[in-house]
Amino acid sequence: MRIACAIVVALLLPAGAFAQSSITGVVRDASGGVLPGVTVEASSPALIEGSRSAVTDANGLYRVVDLRPGPYSVTFSLQGFTTLKREGIQLPAEFTATVNAELSIGTLQETVTVSGEAPIVDIRSSGTQMQVERQTLEALPGTGRLALLNTLLPGANLTNSTERSAGGNDRTQTRFSLHGAPEAQPYVDGINQQIPGITIGVFVFSQLNIQEVTATSGGDAEADFGGTMLKMVPRDGGNQYSGLSQFAYSGPALEASNINDDLIARHLDPKRVGSLKKYRETGLALGGPIKQSRVWFYVSAREGVNQLFADGVQWNRLHQPASYLYEPDPSKRVFTNDYTRDLTGRVTWQVTPKDKVVISTSHQPNCNCLFNILTTGTRLTPEAAGEHHYDPNYTASLSWTRPVTNRLLVEGGEGTQVNNQDDTRIEGWNNPGFYRITDQALNLTYGNVATRTLPRRQHQGRVAVSYVTGTHQFKTGVTFRHTTIGNIDKLGNDPDMHGTAVDYRFNNGVPNLVTLLDAPWNFQETTKDLALFAQDQWTIDRVTLSLGARYNHATGQTPLQVLGAGKFVPERRFEPLQNIPDYRNISPRLGVAYDLFGDGKTAVKASLGHYPDIIRTASGNPANNLTRTTTRTWNDANRNFAPDCDLHNPIANGECGPWSNLTFGQLVGSRYAPGVLGGWNRQYANWQGSVAFQHEIRPGFGVSAAYYRTWYVGDAGGSGIPNAETTLAVTDNLKVAPNDFTEYCVAAPTDSRLPTSGERLCGLFDVNPALFGQADNVIKSAEEFGRRKTRVYNGVDLTTNLRFGQGGQLSGGVSIGRTVTDNCVVVDSPQDARPGFCRTARPWAAATDVKFLVVYPLPYEIQTSAIYQNSSGIPITANYVVTNAAIAPSLGRNLSDCAIGAATCNANRTIALIADNSLFEPRAQQVDLRFTRAFRFGGTRRLRPSLDVYNLFNAATVLAMNTTYGPSWKDVTQILNGRQLRIGAQFDF
Repeated sequence: MRIACAIVVALLLPAGAFAQSSITGVVRDASGGVLPGVTVEASSPALIEGSRSAVTDANGLYRVVDLRPGPYSVTFSLQGFTTLKREGIQLPAEFTATVNAELSIGTLQETVTVSGEAPIVDIRSSGTQMQVERQTLEALPGTGRLALLNTLLPGANLTNSTERSAGGNDRTQTRFSLHGAPEAQPYVDGINQQIPGITIGVFVFSQLNIQEVTATSGGDAEADFGGTMLKMVPRDGGNQYSGLSQFAYSGPALEASNINDDLIARHLDPKRVGSLKKYRETGLALGGPIKQSRVWFYVSAREGVNQLFADGVQWNRLHQPASYLYEPDPSKRVFTNDYTRDLTGRVTWQVTPKDKVVISTSHQPNCNCLFNILTTGTRLTPEAAGEHHYDPNYTASLSWTRPVTNRLLVEGGEGTQVNNQDDTRIEGWNNPGFYRITDQALNLTYGNVATRTLPRRQHQGRVAVSYVTGTHQFKTGVTFRHTTIGNIDKLGNDPDMHGTAVDYRFNNGVPNLVTLLDAPWNFQETTKDLALFAQDQWTIDRVTLSLGARYNHATGQTPLQVLGAGKFVPERRFEPLQNIPDYRNISPRLGVAYDLFGDGKTAVKASLGHYPDIIRTASGNPANNLTRTTTRTWNDANRNFAPDCDLHNPIANGECGPWSNLTFGQLVGSRYAPGVLGGWNRQYANWQGSVAFQHEIRPGFGVSAAYYRTWYVGDAGGSGIPNAETTLAVTDNLKVAPNDFTEYCVAAPTDSRLPTSGERLCGLFDVNPALFGQADNVIKSAEEFGRRKTRVYNGVDLTTNLRFGQGGQLSGGVSIGRTVTDNCVVVDSPQDARPGFCRTARPWAAATDVKFLVVYPLPYEIQTSAIYQNSSGIPITANYVVTNAAIAPSLGRNLSDCAIGAATCNANRTIALIADNSLFEPRAQQVDLRFTRAFRFGGTRRLRPSLDVYNLFNAATVLAMNTTYGPSWKDVTQILNGRQLRIGAQFDF
């Protein structure tokens, strides 16, 4: 099987529109003179209209735009000259291929046909990208799933390390970032598919529907996002009926144990054999013509089941209300249960010779069951995790293109994303009388889980006009986004959403803290974003300039929000609000590409752009800024596991200390200072700059080197994606000042594994008792306190891509880069600037990432492939729980949350003993293999059974550990799957 242009790690590539490609070049005669008026026609079976054309200008230049990726032939014709036809041009997505021509004098009827490989270097444009065709995805281990991408991109860092797996995890499709930019987001037909306020793992983009995917960083003025954009080119059917079916399976019997002595010493179960319970994937797709060259269809169905055992946590043998303690039940292993189901339909309609319309929709009633059971923080038992169901969960889109002339193109599109999230308790635990309990020593949460239903709706649209000549590609347009989250009338009155509305905290089974919650609670908000953009790509001799700008106006609104009365809170009523936020941004997007030697094989490129984060949440929504909890110390002297005090009384009484926040239950919470939620270019955003060198050593073999810098500006107004950094603002409690805090020191434990072993740790502060619980929080710019918070990434990528033989390829490289974060801004507590902890930077050894892939064809239609990854291990942290008794001698008093005058106080503080990103587990290395053999049955029918071998060398990479310092510190709670076999097959017809 020939895999042409299988993977192009092309740095600083085009400024073209979403998933659109183009072919450009210059036409000359035999003497070298330019030829104006030459008709250039690009033909491909990927085009429903069959071909697109252009005419060379006075400088002999042409450009054919709005081309789908696929195989092309280009024909050059002019009266008095022999017609020239260039074949074998495999055009990737988001690529500008330079195809020059030289015409000889002759008759128009004479045709000279020339075959040649597609160019490696795009000398016209200036974004960063990596392209992967469907054939490449299918050739590599992983059944062609989008989750492969983070294993192929040098420098791609997963948002959550526990989601790394042998065999791929569908939740990692876009849960990674590159070059210090925000988490990746998915695009289909030019529409951003990220659902507001949720991680994209709940919607799995089926590989059955993907023709090609491009990972693009930065971009032109049309780009609405500054992180990695995963632009998927959907499959469109065609003029011939075709389809495919897929199946893949793996289970415990196909996984080896990778337990070693080190893991046993870190209390991983020595009887554990593998972490995979079940993996199954089935799919079927069919496409073809409803009417030849007029109407195409494509439909697919897919089901995926992925179940992983969770280490370091077990079911609780004890049950409330008989017991409030945790006793592990080793007879039942805990496992995740994620399933996805996809039904997709797509119709492409050439309405007129110039007008094309595409309609598509995908429906996925999915579930994360159990939710977030694999986590790097405090572990969750199954009943404390609950299930997250997503139904309805669908996307729908409509796009239209019209090449008015061979120079003028008009296009438009709209998309809708709908997601209903229903958080439920598991069977047997749907009792609102149960408590949620966290044990600090066990690093474990068990018991009750909150329930809620949250509907999300998003509607987007875009219209653009392009004017194209040989030297210019000018584009301008408008985009809009409208999102709605919540339904306050239906969902704001459930008093049992938090069960008892009381959470407990224990330390080795001894109660020490009560948390009161504000149920019922919910919210509703709407955001709108209107943007105008203009971009001109201008070629002057060997230089191509990309000059663009984008204006956007992002706002947020809330309706009347009424939250019912609960166990500890009264009814809360919030009047409608407008312009929360109200940002206006002007974002320049600049780029330059220089054809260094004029032969189209070597390019030097640079780009600079400003990218505001996408507004999908109304930051100033008062329902979201309420004080939703308050805590109080608890001295359970009689060990009845019930706080013997009046929980409604905010002052210390009985067994309970005072409330930690006296604004709990009131209509006041955190509020924004004037100007933080509005203004010109005040929004949280990033700047990205890059300089790159790219060279084609020989046809099919290219190398590149690039430097990247990303830095963040603005204050607030981020995307609202869970666990994402979305602000550089600070929260100022007006009730306190730095001189209202008293310093204390503690002795670090003596432990050779700690960099602070035995040291006296100072720079720790506690608020004066008279001010404990008092709060008047205002969110401000850090500049008001003398300095800004900063996040700056610097890095270098060295990559190569090679195509050889009949479908062979080698691609990958090394990425060396890190983000330096400086949060050393003293607002209230001087501890905010704790030396050695407020500024973090990975050592360069932990900031180096190496990734390669290879596809190697063998005789008899056997094909092998491999993916190699070598990246940093996970950070090691140590959270030390220090009691009041250990702190009081240094502090000179009890901690402020102790009841004044109390004889006994069991308050404590959790203190970090290791600075973030300073100490790491050993490097993670992983090799995955695939073996396939094609059996042909005539025509296009082909069966390809496959065997995948994941984690070939049976590495036991640690993915999560107990981070609470004590006897179980660094106990392993999750490792990479052991060596795993996965059998599968694909039938193409």
